[in-house]
Amino acid sequence: MSSPPESPARRSRLDEVVRRYYAPLLSFFRRRMRNSPEVEDLVQQVFLRLSQHPHIGAIQNPDAYIFQTAANALKDHARRSGVHRRHLGDSVTVDGAVESRSDLSPERVVQGEESIAQLVAALRTLPERTRDIFMLRCFEGLKHAEIARLQGISVRATEKHFAKALAHVSRCVEREGAGREGGVRQGVEQEGQEPSS
Repeated sequence: MSSPPESPARRSRLDEVVRRYYAPLLSFFRRRMRNSPEVEDLVQQVFLRLSQHPHIGAIQNPDAYIFQTAANALKDHARRSGVHRRHLGDSVTVDGAVESRSDLSPERVVQGEESIAQLVAALRTLPERTRDIFMLRCFEGLKHAEIARLQGISVRATEKHFAKALAHVSRCVEREGAGREGGVRQGVEQEGQEPSS
């Protein structure tokens, strides 16, 4: 996809976006990638994608759009890294350590793939905003207040969307995986719990 024609107003808007979002995007990627040398590359990739947007000045909610673009860039990076790791025969754990694939039994791999498929299927049936809020909370680790600001809604509305998504995902996964111990449902419930005050 080629970039739209460059005008002084467009260039000025892009410069403004870079100044405003460079540090927050660095922080966003550093929290998720822990000292990866690729953090700055991902920030640049977000700005490249934004520069290709035909109407950068017409974006209704720039915070949400930019951080959704960042989340997509991170997913693309993880997908590319996953392909690379599969070819190497290793997998990376949550803390970044590399472990041999032979440490996982075939049954555990199949169970994990089934659990992920159930979760994805349940998420696809949710309304878009509810799904986005659930994913930002559970997978991106954002707090309800941050999500509310990004979505342009109240914290209470964010909490309601999250509760709706959690109940829906739990029901769907429970129906699909009835009888399986330690399934996705328990992990999703633990992940989605808010600390009590």
